[in-house]
Formats: sequence, structure tokens, C-alpha cells
Amino acid sequence: MYESEEVVSLVEGLNSVSTFHRWRKLTEELCHVSFKRKTKQVGETSYTKIYQFSEVDIEKFRQVSVLRNRGQPIKEAILFVFKEEKKRTTVEEQNKQLFDKLIEAIRTLDGERHKQTKSIHSLERQWHLMVQRVNQLEQRIEAVEVEKMDKPFQRKKS
Repeated sequence: MYESEEVVSLVEGLNSVSTFHRWRKLTEELCHVSFKRKTKQVGETSYTKIYQFSEVDIEKFRQVSVLRNRGQPIKEAILFVFKEEKKRTTVEEQNKQLFDKLIEAIRTLDGERHKQTKSIHSLERQWHLMVQRVNQLEQRIEAVEVEKMDKPFQRKKS
């Protein structure tokens, strides 16, 4: 992995680190490419971000430099060299979005299943209570009917 200063020395046509950082930033914005970063301690309590570039990245920036030296605008050169990376990244982003949607749908369905399970248990409890209540009412009716059958011709006392 190479740092910015090393990349500037390896790529012909790059005159300064600031030019390279402008190219890197354009590449990230136009093609949605991200380069590896690491933090480096520069003081007791201060840190800075340092970008690191692979051989493949350096080769692509060399191609951008060649196209730039041929007179092609920098944005077009970057898009031409990094467009394959852009397509791959957009497909990865689409897949990630689909996975995120699937995960959210699964969570929603799991929540709904949990609610349905609670409702089923509640209905089962209600049903058991209703069965008990019906049994109690049947017993009371039988008791009343038996009591009336024992004394069918008695008047009610007022």
C-alpha cells in the first residue's frame, strides 16, 4: 500500500500532492469509489487520516494521467478509467439495498408473527374461560331445574 506522496512520485503527470488529492476526490465523487484510509498519530492527542492506494489504484491513476496528457478533460478521463469500478460498486450498492430491504421485511414479518402468536394465546385463554363459564351456567341451570322438579306445585313466596 502506498501513501499519496509515493503515488505522486510513481505517476507521471502528477506534479503535486494537492493535484493528486483533487483527482482522488473527483474519483470518489464521480465513480463512488472509496480508497482505504488509516489514521496516523501526528501529535500526542491529534490524528490525521491518510489514504492508502494499491498497485491497481496506481495503475488506474497512471491511465488517467496518460488520458489527461492527451488532452482529455480530467472528469472524462476519471470516468473512463474508473467506470468499471463504478458499475461494480453500483451493483454492490443495489445488492446491499436489497439485502437491507429483505432484512427489514423479515423483521417486520417476525414482529407480525409475534403479535399473531400473542393474539392466538389470548383467544385460547378467552375460549377456556368461556368453556368454564358455560360449564358453570349448565350446572346452575341443572341445579335450578332439579330444584323445580322436586317441588313443581309450590307457590313462590312473596
